[in-house]
Amino acid sequence: MKRRTFMGWALIAGLTLSGQVFAESVAESIEVSDPYVRMVPPTAPASAAFMGLKNTSDKNHALVAAKAYINKTTELHTHIHDNGVMRMRQVQKIDLPAGQLTELKPGGFHIMLIGLNAPVEKDQTIKIDLTFDDGSTKTIEAKGRPLMPMKGMKMGMMGKQLSNGRNTNPMQLVMHANPAFPNLTGIAIKNAQELGLSDEQVAKLKAWTQKNGDEMKRLFQAVNMTEKELIQDTLAGMSKAELMAKFEKTLAMRMQIAETKIDCRDNMKKVLTAEQFDKLASIYPMM
Repeated sequence: MKRRTFMGWALIAGLTLSGQVFAESVAESIEVSDPYVRMVPPTAPASAAFMGLKNTSDKNHALVAAKAYINKTTELHTHIHDNGVMRMRQVQKIDLPAGQLTELKPGGFHIMLIGLNAPVEKDQTIKIDLTFDDGSTKTIEAKGRPLMPMKGMKMGMMGKQLSNGRNTNPMQLVMHANPAFPNLTGIAIKNAQELGLSDEQVAKLKAWTQKNGDEMKRLFQAVNMTEKELIQDTLAGMSKAELMAKFEKTLAMRMQIAETKIDCRDNMKKVLTAEQFDKLASIYPMM
């Protein structure tokens, strides 16, 4: 009788352990759809991965970490709108409600790939490990894909994202700041919390802007006005020599703008730590 009782308990224990071993992990219950990594300019230090994550189980779960193999640091991020400006924030997890599809998409949740080892190429296969709240991991393969505009994104909004807060017509004026040199000051100040900037660092950045901002604004406006005059003078029949002289004036102002923006970058490298500057460089392309 004791032998039978012992065997019964052993059988129950075995079935229990078996159930634990063969229980479905969170990774197995998550269906991944259309994973891709956004192509960015060759000099961009970061990109982002997007996809659909459907939780097919009847319990809420979360994506808690990710790792890609084409970059140095991988983080979970989201975007928030703050007074018309889109800001990026790192998050500790992305909730995956039971039975629902959670979309990682431009303007929302995404996986940030910081410190790219090389530019993302079209249709390139990119391996990414996804880790969920139970510690289980699913490895997926995403494809490199060209940038697509965010749905509903207006050019005016994009201009505001790049604005340093002083321009009256951000998109039109920032456009003349020579796109080859990014406007970093405004982005750094508006993302001070994300970058971990101290009050002293923010004060130094604002001091540089106060010293140079008015002159930069004047140059933006002057370039804009001169280029409009060029169009009118060309149609009015002005001579080639006179038109070229005006064009040379525009180029000189553009050169001054570019030099000032490079000085801005060098100042930021002095004010920010190397880690903060790298983070800023990763945030900028996503603005």
